[in-house]
Amino acid sequence: MNQGKNRATLMGVVAAYLLYLAYGLLQDRTDPDTTMAPVARFGFIALFVIAAAAIGYYAFVLWRKSGNTREPPPKDDEDGIK
Repeated sequence: MNQGKNRATLMGVVAAYLLYLAYGLLQDRTDPDTTMAPVARFGFIALFVIAAAAIGYYAFVLWRKSGNTREPPPKDDEDGIK
């Protein structure tokens, strides 16, 4: 298997999980039974979204690079049998 694509897929899963965490924090923003300050909550939401975007972009770049793993054509060997 292509290890580059596997790594890119796992990085994509991490990015999706960070977005899921941010969404969970956003859904519970009106919960009265919390000790987290609203400013801290929105700060963590922004942090998770920015981190997910950066990791998602990096995963996309890894995925694109892993598709270009063709070997260069062999050079003519002057010492070999022809």
